[in-house]
Amino acid sequence: MALRAARTLLRASAPRIANGAARGLAPAPLWRTQPAMAAVAGTRSYISVVKYTRDDVLEKLDAYRAEVFSTNWADYLNLVYNGPFWECEFEKLTGIVQPYLHEPEVGQKWAEVQELMDVLYQCEDVRDHLNELAELCTR
Repeated sequence: MALRAARTLLRASAPRIANGAARGLAPAPLWRTQPAMAAVAGTRSYISVVKYTRDDVLEKLDAYRAEVFSTNWADYLNLVYNGPFWECEFEKLTGIVQPYLHEPEVGQKWAEVQELMDVLYQCEDVRDHLNELAELCTR
C-alpha cells in the first residue's frame, strides 16, 4: 500500500517536474513529497489488543503445563522440534498472565510454569554438557 501511494504521488508530480525542467526551473526535491506519503501510510485501522478472562488464562496455563510436562524430555528430536513452539507460547503466556498475577491461584500456576521451564532448560544444559564430554572422549 505504501508503494502504491508513493507511485501515485510520483506520477502526479512527474508532469510538474517535467514542465518545470522545460521552463528552466530546477525540479522539486523528492523529499518534499515524503510527508504526504507518511500521512497516507501512517494510519492504522487494526488494533492488536486481545483480552483473556481469568478462566481462559488458567485454562491456557494448565494446557501448556500439561503439554510440556508430559512430553519425553529424553527425546532430543522432540525437544528440537517442539522447543521453539513452546518458547513462543511461553512468551504469549507471559503477556496474557500479567493482569491476573496478583491473584493467588494464577500466581501459583504461573510460578509452577516458570519453574517447569527453568528445569527443562537445566536438563537441556546437562544433556548438552554430557554430549560435549562424550565428544571429547571419542577424539
